[in-house]
Amino acid sequence: MTAVQLLIIAAVILVLGIVVFPIINRRQFRNLPPDQQVRVIMKQAKGLIYFKNVSKGSTGVLYYVKNKRKILAFPWVLCDGKMLCTRSNPFDQWDYPEDRQHLSDDEFNQLMQELENYNKKTPVKIVFK
Repeated sequence: MTAVQLLIIAAVILVLGIVVFPIINRRQFRNLPPDQQVRVIMKQAKGLIYFKNVSKGSTGVLYYVKNKRKILAFPWVLCDGKMLCTRSNPFDQWDYPEDRQHLSDDEFNQLMQELENYNKKTPVKIVFK
């Protein structure tokens, strides 16, 4: 093989690995049922606090993961350049595990602090009714 052919093969492999495969993976993740998305997010969680925004255009869900065990989901719609949470009482109880424990005062305070930090880092802020 010539050097040109090797460069073309290397370029095709890089384009597939950097552009095409991640797009396919994101699309497959968005099409998973919510319970399977939760399992994948729990495996992906890095550290004690982790946020994952799963967007489908102007709607989506922001997942908050605590200690890789508890998950709180904030469904949102895009409104005036902000993610408006559509859930009536998002801070009432955990979405996962299934026994739906209520948030303690310490967990609520920590969640509010983490949401504040999340809003500082991201260009599109999440707001609540």
